Amino acid sequence: MLDIAIVTDEIALDIRTAIAEGLKLGVRKYELRCIGSYDKRVPFVDPEDYRYVLDLVQKGAIEITALSPGIFKVRPSDQAAVQSVFEQTLPKTMIMAKELRAPVIISFGFLRDDSKEEAVVDLLRKTADLVNPMGLVVAVENEPGFFCDSGQTTARLLAVANRANLGANWDPANAIGTGEIPFPVGYEALKHFIRNVHVKDAIIDARQGCKLLGEGGVNWAGQIAALQRDALVAHVTLETHCTPLLESTQFCHRRLLALMAMAKEWNA
Repeated sequence: MLDIAIVTDEIALDIRTAIAEGLKLGVRKYELRCIGSYDKRVPFVDPEDYRYVLDLVQKGAIEITALSPGIFKVRPSDQAAVQSVFEQTLPKTMIMAKELRAPVIISFGFLRDDSKEEAVVDLLRKTADLVNPMGLVVAVENEPGFFCDSGQTTARLLAVANRANLGANWDPANAIGTGEIPFPVGYEALKHFIRNVHVKDAIIDARQGCKLLGEGGVNWAGQIAALQRDALVAHVTLETHCTPLLESTQFCHRRLLALMAMAKEWNA
């Protein structure tokens, strides 16, 4: 059965509150994104907050599944922004990932502009090659408006990039916004590249935003059953994207547990 992780800032921005409430749910695995403020995204977080998380990891109280520094939410033609990732954000994130024993760094697949896909592929290859000596994986998240938007498009670009440590952070709800049917279409195209999975829901018209798990257009019952059957990942990560944060995450956690139990019966 799949385990459950949660993005901490989907519980609370205060990291102590987030982990305390997560542990009440029985969750020991966490993805780190923003800590303390939406302006403080890893790796640029307050040292005190970082030491708190590091201490819990070293004591074995929690596991960090991935870091999400928000890299490459820029156009590939924006040379200054791209250079900043390679010179500042990525090196700091790599160090943090090793210290926190986080195996995955989540990336994005560049905002669309007039650049050729080959330029995007080259930058993703470069990223994978830089983190490879440290034993880290780069997982590219699909998102509307990006070169890596749907499951199908992301799979095609990752195949061309052809790096063993370059995979996908599969977000079926984001695929909704591209007009793709996330499951089974996007999933089947992408599944051999999946290294991490975000769990949230959205309606077909993505402009109206995210929904509580089970109230949007993603076939999560089928998707969870397929993930359990195919054993691509050891866990999935709740990324509720609904407010109020704590209550929404608690609700989605209960629903995810129910979906997992149902999937176990289907796959029996």
